Amino acid sequence: MKFSERTLTVLKSFAAINKSIVIKPGKTLRTITPEKTLIAIANLEDEFPSEAIIYDVSRFLSILSLYTDPDVEFHEKHFIISEGKRKTKYVYADISMVHAAPEKQISIPTEDVKVNVEWSDLQSVMKASGVLQFEEIAFVGEDGKCFLRAVDNKNPSSDTFGVEIGETSDTFTIIIKTDNLKLLPQDYEVTLCAKGISLFKGNDVSYFVGVDTKSTYVKG
Repeated sequence: MKFSERTLTVLKSFAAINKSIVIKPGKTLRTITPEKTLIAIANLEDEFPSEAIIYDVSRFLSILSLYTDPDVEFHEKHFIISEGKRKTKYVYADISMVHAAPEKQISIPTEDVKVNVEWSDLQSVMKASGVLQFEEIAFVGEDGKCFLRAVDNKNPSSDTFGVEIGETSDTFTIIIKTDNLKLLPQDYEVTLCAKGISLFKGNDVSYFVGVDTKSTYVKG
């Protein structure tokens, strides 16, 4: 098979979450951080014929970049990457060497907050977090408005940067570490649960992201 540009983009993005990946038969790619604080699931047009375990995704992509339009054959214990007279044998890793994402369906305990977030707003808050040297962002509900802010949870009186992203009748501060927001650039429907998990749902990719235990939520 040939990997589409979309599949290559997803693999490159997922390599920032986990250097390794387990490819399963079908049209879905999953990955998870070693700390289990972020799970990413992407739906693809490409269909993988069988399982393959890649220990170093960045290295695998670098090998593919040696070719212009490579064909990738799935074998029991290795890939054969070829184009014309050139050929590479890439041996799969052992499953014990990688952190594999769970196959079971993930559910959100309670959908406390639901808000649409444009990529430009998320990007600006993430950039501000880096400039301010913060490690977290927060979804904040106050005075009938919902904000996305760069925050320092350890120092509530510190500087903040925020963008208004919606309306709400609830009061909440739901905190997420920026290290767990390694997202593909697109708009997201965000579902937040103060009990430890959030869902960023895009067009063809979903991210289940851990929520800080200091998060708070009061309905109404």
